[in-house]
Amino acid sequence: MISMKAQDIELLAGISLSDGGISLPLHTVLRKRPFRITMKTPTTRSLIRISKRYLRIGVTPEEYDAYDQDQRIRFVFLHGKDISRIVAYGIVRGPVLGRVLNRMVAWMLRELMTPDELAAAWRQVLNSTSTTSFGIIIASAAALNKMQPLASRNESANDKRS
Repeated sequence: MISMKAQDIELLAGISLSDGGISLPLHTVLRKRPFRITMKTPTTRSLIRISKRYLRIGVTPEEYDAYDQDQRIRFVFLHGKDISRIVAYGIVRGPVLGRVLNRMVAWMLRELMTPDELAAAWRQVLNSTSTTSFGIIIASAAALNKMQPLASRNESANDKRS
């Protein structure tokens, strides 16, 4: 899926645990400085909706990185709505509001963000959906026999008795 460095995984884990988010700029003519909107880690329901859109696009972030300028413009032209909907699912995460407000928020993102910023936000949503790191934790927890006392506990208890 998406290869990530250990430092990136730790950073995303910290953001996920604190339910922090990433601030996205929305440029308007009314203000000199852009408005900021927070994109948080998607919920499971949002991840399912994101996966549907991601599979519809059929382009991985690694393939996108290898594109030249013409290919990136064509990519945004062909898949701009799906990209903005994916990012909108990261912003509006509720079960009802995620359905109701997604199209409006996606339209707002298309209107008020530059294509480079939107593509970077798309990549960030896809990076936060990677579950490969948690697979290692799940496998090690499954291998641990919870009914058997840990060896270190037995050794420390025997040392105290003698």
